[in-house]
Amino acid sequence: MGRDEAPIGASKATVTAFRNKLERTATEGDIGITVVCNDAEMDEERDLADEVYGSGRDLPFDVTVQHELTTEELRALLESEAQFLHYIGHIDESGFKCVDGTLDATDLDSVGIEAFLLNACQSYQQGMALIEAGAIGGVVTLSDVINSGAVRVGKAMAQLLNRGFPLSAALNIARDRSIIGGQYTLVGDGTINIVQAESDVAVFFEIESEGNSFELTPRTYNSSSGGIGGLVIPRLSDQNETYLSSGALPSVTLTKTELERNLALENVPVYLDGQFTWSYEIDVSSL
Repeated sequence: MGRDEAPIGASKATVTAFRNKLERTATEGDIGITVVCNDAEMDEERDLADEVYGSGRDLPFDVTVQHELTTEELRALLESEAQFLHYIGHIDESGFKCVDGTLDATDLDSVGIEAFLLNACQSYQQGMALIEAGAIGGVVTLSDVINSGAVRVGKAMAQLLNRGFPLSAALNIARDRSIIGGQYTLVGDGTINIVQAESDVAVFFEIESEGNSFELTPRTYNSSSGGIGGLVIPRLSDQNETYLSSGALPSVTLTKTELERNLALENVPVYLDGQFTWSYEIDVSSL
């Protein structure tokens, strides 16, 4: 499939991806995450990703960081049974650029990785090839992306995936971190989680300040263990109602003290007056 057939601002689900998911067995042991940087100019994103995955989580992570791989080394990695590949480097229609040449994913008979982020220029075709060879879902680019924007999107994706957001939700939020966000799209099954959320849902807050009060709207995203039809109790202010997930829940108006208390409960992604941040980074006293 050519890049011209790629959906812009949407996802490209395939029957193959869902078949791949059904054929997978549950992985025992550590959560295998591999960060590969085949571009020295993007070492910043490699370092950020290495810091983020597994941070602050009481989970058995096995995070491996590699750089300047050869074609055979990258082939072996793609065929390994890691849960997630965060790839940083150069890709074009001929394949992954390695130190000794190019690896074309269409030449692979099988792929062991379950999901991936190919944070490189024009990675759509190679991502589709990974799905056809056995992967379940991934995030790819539709055209060239500038390094600074790619780093911002890559960092946000790593943070969100680490908090239990499924691929599709993580991408929807991370897109807004850069003007090039529209060049990223999802291929395969976007409901896959790399990490389980601390509950059955991953939570995102939208907050609008209104003088000395704040309107907070929670948005929930189902984890792979939760599924549509799960129940969530926001427990914001005196709110104790139970709602179906996922999607936007009813907004609540909070005082500054109530907002501070709720933001301190868990580190969740936040849009505060249209700006992306994390709850633990917000100094409520300065608002």
